[in-house]
Amino acid sequence: MITNEIYKYFADFVFQKTGIQYLENDYYRLDSRINQLIEKYECKDAQEVYKLYKESLDSEKERFLIDICTNNETYFFRDTKPFDALATDIIPELRQRFPSDELKIWSCASSTGQEPLSILMTIMEKLPSELNFKFQATDISSKALDKCKNGVYTNLDVQRGLPIQLLVKYFESVEGSNWKAKPSLTTKVDYGHFNLLTDLFPPAAYHVIFCRNVLIYQNQVNKNLILEKIESSLKPGGYLILGAGESLIGSSIKLSQKNLSGAMVFQKDS
Repeated sequence: MITNEIYKYFADFVFQKTGIQYLENDYYRLDSRINQLIEKYECKDAQEVYKLYKESLDSEKERFLIDICTNNETYFFRDTKPFDALATDIIPELRQRFPSDELKIWSCASSTGQEPLSILMTIMEKLPSELNFKFQATDISSKALDKCKNGVYTNLDVQRGLPIQLLVKYFESVEGSNWKAKPSLTTKVDYGHFNLLTDLFPPAAYHVIFCRNVLIYQNQVNKNLILEKIESSLKPGGYLILGAGESLIGSSIKLSQKNLSGAMVFQKDS
């Protein structure tokens, strides 16, 4: 039996580390996570794994809990409109504004890597002469980042959103009916761990920041905090791209909303 005390401990822990909320009426969503902890650390029940975390918490246990409590749902070219806007509108405008700059693009919640690879394929297909850019992809989950770095995806992964012509062009078949991203993609990405709540954002560093389907899991206070940090990290004239169901409502940051190629995006004043 999992008591309310145990639920609250793990819910509070995850919230403090990631901002992801498990409210009391959502505690049941922690059941499978707590069971994974029990199996991982060979405990007999929830009470024993709760005691283990309270009495001997270390960085490995923290990483594992964060890995299993973050939502890594993603797929290639998820909502195609932002990718169209990037190639058709955003990069051409930025190139006019910053003709000699190395454009810096950041996927700050990259999950298992489908978003950054989709961004790269978009640029390489639609703007093949655009070579002067630097691309970073980060996530809070170490497990998700391992998959990013390996660049290996299952048949199911590649069937979710990846056109066959791009699969053949940018991936190679590997053992186990899997597909591995070719070096023409993977060598262009700098992957790293980043916590949007607690890590330091570099000031005025990026021309484009993708932060999609992250804020929907945050309360308003943490949503505002993350948005303020993102705004500070955008160059004047830079763009923020959120998820389709996300907005700046309730935030005080000053970004102009634009509809580009059917996507709602947000631009920092220059």
